[in-house]
Amino acid sequence: MALCRALSAAELDAIAAIVETKDIAPGKELFREGEPGDGLYLVSAGEVEVVKRGAAGEHSLAKLGAGGVLGEMSLVTSDARSATGRALVQTSVLHLPAHKFRALQDSGSTAALRITAAIAEVLARRLATMNGMVMGLTGGSESTATGRSPLKTQDLREMHRTLQVWSF
Repeated sequence: MALCRALSAAELDAIAAIVETKDIAPGKELFREGEPGDGLYLVSAGEVEVVKRGAAGEHSLAKLGAGGVLGEMSLVTSDARSATGRALVQTSVLHLPAHKFRALQDSGSTAALRITAAIAEVLARRLATMNGMVMGLTGGSESTATGRSPLKTQDLREMHRTLQVWSF
């Protein structure tokens, strides 16, 4: 998992000590849009679809297989889930509970610090991508240089997908 790449063996052990394994039956939800974020999920086997409610019903945002990460923002904020995660097939996940992760942070754990820094890096990259898309969609210099017309529906959908892809 990208968020743990910089961790030493001892730091990985500290994280592994608070991780829980969960098995999810096909069609069952890991979490529901609007619920409080309870932690990060790493798909170890199976497939999870992330959907968002809209005026016309549910919209699929992503399908994540083994190695997919969902809910990392709940390790940083207490915001409600912005989408629903549902198992498409029999699925196993590793769950890093937010309350246990925050206790690790409070103890001064370097593992928690490094994971928080990795989340910040992901957010910074996402923001840079979004800024470029906004410039293109609003007719900024990038769109004129590439000959793109501003505010195309497909571009707006792609921007929405970029904003949602790891913030469930």
